[in-house]
Amino acid sequence: MMPRLKSLRSAALGVGAGLLYSNFVLDWVRRGPESLSHAVSELAASGEPLAWVYRGGEVASAALVLPLLPSVRAALPPGPGREVVTAATALFALAATVAAVVPTPCGPGEVHEKVDRRPRSDLHDSASIVADAALYTGVVAAWASTRRRGPRWLHRAAFRVAWAGAGTSAAYLRTRPSADLRLVAGVSQRLDIVTVSAWLCCLGVLAARALPRESPREALPAPSHLVTGRRA
Repeated sequence: MMPRLKSLRSAALGVGAGLLYSNFVLDWVRRGPESLSHAVSELAASGEPLAWVYRGGEVASAALVLPLLPSVRAALPPGPGREVVTAATALFALAATVAAVVPTPCGPGEVHEKVDRRPRSDLHDSASIVADAALYTGVVAAWASTRRRGPRWLHRAAFRVAWAGAGTSAAYLRTRPSADLRLVAGVSQRLDIVTVSAWLCCLGVLAARALPRESPREALPAPSHLVTGRRA
């Protein structure tokens, strides 16, 4: 594949993964801010309208992330950091897939007195936590590995994403069990998802900027008689 086409493909994969991961926006289009007080995972519960769209979007997002990883790794400075970024992002994709395939059993249509009494899926919740933790582990590793070498724009982006992710995740975990703070929990979770989506777009741009490696023929030195103009 030509380098330009490969770069465009990588950018498209990253942007596509980011957009698909934030597919909760479809719910705003469908019914406005009505469901902001519910967890995003509840939109994909069995029996909910368009549940398969939300699940399929998350799986597709993970599927687009995996082909990016070789180029992302090549674009980062050599060292343990880039291996952590690659492995953690791959774990994020796998855990996000599990969370999509095994949805939470209770949708927004179900009414309960307390948020913490709503039926949950331990597997779904665990996979979601692993996905979030793995993604931000990769972000921190990208920040650390580019402190002295590598793309400066990525270093700055990783710093902002890490802080935004820490703030939104902490707000969601703090407010989720409270029935009075359901709206705060829902908004903070959606901001966290948008932050993840932004990072996936960054990975796409990083992969698109990765320099192609020289072919063995290009890497060989020119024969001496071509350099000097005469045969040895």
